[in-house]
Amino acid sequence: MLPIITYISMNRWFVPPVSLLLLVSCFVGCKHSTPTEPPVPPPTSSIAYVIDAQDLRTPRSNETYMLWVHRIGDTAFLKVSELVVDKYKLHGPDSIQLSGTTALTDTLTIYDEALISLERDVTAKIPGSVLLRGKSIATGVFDLDPQQGAVADLRFTTGSATFVTASSDTTRVFHEFYLMDLKQPTPIASLNNLPNLGFGWHYAVWVTDSSFSPFHLFYYGAFLHPAGHDSDSANDSFPFPGGYEPPSLVNSRGKIEVTVEPDFQLPGLKARGPSTFPILEAPIPSKIFMKEVVPLTNVVARGLPGARLSLKQK
Repeated sequence: MLPIITYISMNRWFVPPVSLLLLVSCFVGCKHSTPTEPPVPPPTSSIAYVIDAQDLRTPRSNETYMLWVHRIGDTAFLKVSELVVDKYKLHGPDSIQLSGTTALTDTLTIYDEALISLERDVTAKIPGSVLLRGKSIATGVFDLDPQQGAVADLRFTTGSATFVTASSDTTRVFHEFYLMDLKQPTPIASLNNLPNLGFGWHYAVWVTDSSFSPFHLFYYGAFLHPAGHDSDSANDSFPFPGGYEPPSLVNSRGKIEVTVEPDFQLPGLKARGPSTFPILEAPIPSKIFMKEVVPLTNVVARGLPGARLSLKQK
């Protein structure tokens, strides 16, 4: 170290100026230190999505599809984007591709699950009626299906409709049917392998007739279980889905239809008409007789959608 005060000849001492002392001090104290650089933030890039879907049809006017993803370690899903399904974007009668850019910036490996829900509008904070859901099958790739969503597995559901009335006015049979079986001494439910729906969904019974303009849509009620009254049972004879409605079904060209419906639609469902998710249907016979049984056909293969979601770092 250099001396701060230097002895010189003739018994005199030399005192360096203050500026020199500061320079020396800085040199001595700093010559071995390494300058520190500010940390460089990791590069960020947005994430794009592509959805290849089958049977994802245009929703009703007050419904919208919403895409959500889940990050490993999180307790909730993140809302990604509204999905606008336009009939003019369909690649064919049953398929459509949707794409867009998200605000997500994490690495793709952090996302372990995704879902598509049906919502009343875009302000939803959490998923409502979950339609499709699936875990990651590869980095950024998800197979979404109703079996993993709240709709459940309906591929093996079967049933029938019986035209019958307990009224002394037997002509009511032209207006009245139930999803029940009369083969036993006591009526039993005709619906078999009907799973419990997850949160946000109900079943509903309809008669639709497209031979009229506008379509004839008759709502018979919503339900959750194969036995018990549905939501519109004031004039019903039996405690099963179905019942009596004033329009006569004689010579109808319509069909009986069972659909799955989002819960938020239930208060005004009669006016809205059936969803685009039928699970069972049967043509109404041209002639209706007391205790006539009509088998219901499972149409889940075309009634419920499926999709593959791909996330890509841009």
